[in-house]
Amino acid sequence: MCRLSIAFLLAPLLYSADGKAQEFFEMRVRPVLAKNCFACHSASKMGGLEMRSRDSLLKGGKSGPAVIAGDPDHSLLIQAIRQQGELKMPPQGRLKDEEIEQISSWVKSGAIWPDAPSAPAAKTGEYVVTPEQRAFWSFQPIQKPELPKVNAKTPIDRFILAKLNEKGLAPVKLADKRTLIRRATYDLTGLPPSPEQIDGFLADKSSNAFEKVVDRLLASPHYGERWGRHWLDVARYSDNTLDPTGETPHPNAFRYRDWVIDAFNRDMPYDLFIKAQIAGDQLPEPSKTAAGLGLYALSPEFQDDRVDVTTRGFLGLTVACAQCHNHKFDPIPQTDYYSILGIFNNTKMNEYPLSSESVVKEYKDRKQKAGSQQKMLDDYVRSQGLQLAQIHATHTADYLMAVHNDKLADREKNAAQAGLDLETLNNWIAYLRKPSHEHPFLKSFADAVAAKKPAVEVRKIAEDFQNLALAVFTEKQSIEEKNLIRLGGSKERGDLSNADLLSLERDKYFLWRDLYDKQGILIYGENGIARFLQGEFKTYLTTLRHDLERYKSEIPPQYPYLQIISDADSLKTQKLFLRGDRNNLGDETPPRSVTILSSGSPKAFTKGSGRLELAETIASASNPLTARVMVNRIWQSHFGTGIVRTTSNFGQLGERPVNPQLLDYLAARFIENKWSIKAINREIMLTSTYQLSTGDDPKAFTADPENRLLWRANRQRLDVEELRDSLLFVSGKLDATAGGPPQQLTAENKRRTVYGFVSRKDLDPLLALFDFPNPNATSEQRIETTVPLQGLFFLNSPLMIQQTEALAERIGSTGDQATSIQKTYRLLFGRAATPQEIILGTQFLKGNDTQPWPKYLQVLLSSNEFIFIG
Repeated sequence: MCRLSIAFLLAPLLYSADGKAQEFFEMRVRPVLAKNCFACHSASKMGGLEMRSRDSLLKGGKSGPAVIAGDPDHSLLIQAIRQQGELKMPPQGRLKDEEIEQISSWVKSGAIWPDAPSAPAAKTGEYVVTPEQRAFWSFQPIQKPELPKVNAKTPIDRFILAKLNEKGLAPVKLADKRTLIRRATYDLTGLPPSPEQIDGFLADKSSNAFEKVVDRLLASPHYGERWGRHWLDVARYSDNTLDPTGETPHPNAFRYRDWVIDAFNRDMPYDLFIKAQIAGDQLPEPSKTAAGLGLYALSPEFQDDRVDVTTRGFLGLTVACAQCHNHKFDPIPQTDYYSILGIFNNTKMNEYPLSSESVVKEYKDRKQKAGSQQKMLDDYVRSQGLQLAQIHATHTADYLMAVHNDKLADREKNAAQAGLDLETLNNWIAYLRKPSHEHPFLKSFADAVAAKKPAVEVRKIAEDFQNLALAVFTEKQSIEEKNLIRLGGSKERGDLSNADLLSLERDKYFLWRDLYDKQGILIYGENGIARFLQGEFKTYLTTLRHDLERYKSEIPPQYPYLQIISDADSLKTQKLFLRGDRNNLGDETPPRSVTILSSGSPKAFTKGSGRLELAETIASASNPLTARVMVNRIWQSHFGTGIVRTTSNFGQLGERPVNPQLLDYLAARFIENKWSIKAINREIMLTSTYQLSTGDDPKAFTADPENRLLWRANRQRLDVEELRDSLLFVSGKLDATAGGPPQQLTAENKRRTVYGFVSRKDLDPLLALFDFPNPNATSEQRIETTVPLQGLFFLNSPLMIQQTEALAERIGSTGDQATSIQKTYRLLFGRAATPQEIILGTQFLKGNDTQPWPKYLQVLLSSNEFIFIG
């Protein structure tokens, strides 16, 4: 790999590491600590531990340092939240798996904790943006700059050349036509050009030959597949929910993916593209725009994530960093975060049917009928199960003594003689053999058995425990009756978390759970209770089961629908969480836009949740951020890096634009062209800058080793979609069918990678290997890695081996190896093989007795010329 490529690949890691770490802490770590830890470990310092600074965590409390930076496995904080040892935190219950992983990652990366910010705004007073803050480059109005007075092919080239001239540099020569058509075809479609397309371009001697190529590619249906995927990275698209326990697919997720692809193919104006994804259900033609709401409906289901993807994705602002305090670096008060959070808290998950009302009604009616029957069955099983559990509980002492006297060989016989149920006895044996329980009530029995106390004493202790078990059962039943009264006689009441309900004491609850809850040792499921029922009771169970199966069989296939969000039935005004603590509420924060985008105090939104007004504010031509952010993303997609390298952060922690006049020119042109992404694609690609070669210039490399000024073209590696699709394309096996439900990326799947199944839980190994972004968070750029396993993919992957065999069949045996080698080079590289390459290829083929052609092709498909774009 050339020295420029190495510098280019390392650049994103070098320039943004510290800013990214601070941003990660503010968005993913501090809010979790504020919510779960600060109440006990701030001023009160329970256990001697204060947790509101890095130093206090490193110092720790009575048990020692809470955090060892870089070593999560030996950090007490991580051990406590993983609940691996005696200390299990937080006391209200285990954190979510993703929260534990995020805090662990934070400790592993050094536990970076920015200096303590100023306290959040008090319940009175207003955040004021200073003139200095408003003067920041990205908050200035977009103004189309005058063109530099240099001689260049296009306006864009003028801006590039002017910057090069300032450094005394000049661009390298233009790329040859073969390189150019390969670059453009991959750029716009993610696929290589065919030999026929290359020949046609080479034969076209007209002055607008490349222009015709660009227009053809922009009109290709493959354009949306390629450029839609760029947006799906930002939208953190996936085909399933974030469920650590297993795969839970979104059955209609693909409709959002297909809508995005179609929007790019139709060149939907970007301002409408924005509005559709924020408030598509409220636009004039919702049937055409509601699918865009998949941006939120398919999200990881954290409202802070929705704030983050909205503000970073469309505005390049890290508003989600203001959850616990005013933004430390940018003019974003904490109220901005909660105002936007309130918009999304006033929404609900919904569906937009794509079938007639009658079809939808029939499905829902039959589904409800089966659901009602299922509830009848569940309620009956539960009620009978509780009665059975209570009966078995009256023999608890007998079971405990049977366990005490257990002899495996005679267990079944002894149980029958004692009138005990064998399955229940086995449950008790397994339960009592557990090393510990979350209640203390069996300790006396265990101690008596261990001390080999007389059977009479052991029996007395067992009977005491039996009385307690029965009393807990009765107490729980009484509490449930009282709570039902407090809930107004309905268990279906909305937010049960806000109801003042009664509960068992902690230790009694764990005893009740172990004996009588769904997985309790005295509880049997539907099949389990059947063996205890007789007569009418058993007949009724059989009838319930039979009717349920019949009702299920009558449910028609579910109608297709779009997964969307809509405004909640009842709207509430969000309150600010002081220091991010939901139990410490500040003033109301009405729905509105971010402060910096208003000349004064932002006006509150008044239409429903405020989504449509938010969308209109973001998609406004007067917004200084929206057009800049998007044209910068487009530029990055063409050149590998943006004019602003932090494409989702245009704030203080982001990098400054290398060519601010060019950025504003592109933003102004974007708006002039009615927000047409294809128009910007075209204008960029018809420049001399885009058409440069990757040739070297020692002087330019010394002055600008990262090629930020674009004195040459950046050599770029195929991303995972391009790589897999190219293997299928050259082998002749690519299935170009567009759209539809996703498929796992198995060796048998020949469709384009964009249609593969994307999981939030277990990302496909091929995608993960070649740097596919984490679909649980918005991604601004793919960071390329080079690891040994990537090389092994080209050697051992079933996909690779299958495609080399298929390619060998496509090349065919002509008897003349030189002719076959030439055909191969044209197909894979778009050029003729050199005499030396023909000699080397012929020698390789002669020196391999078994499968020479697949092995030869495997070498070529693994070459840099195939997997890099010049």
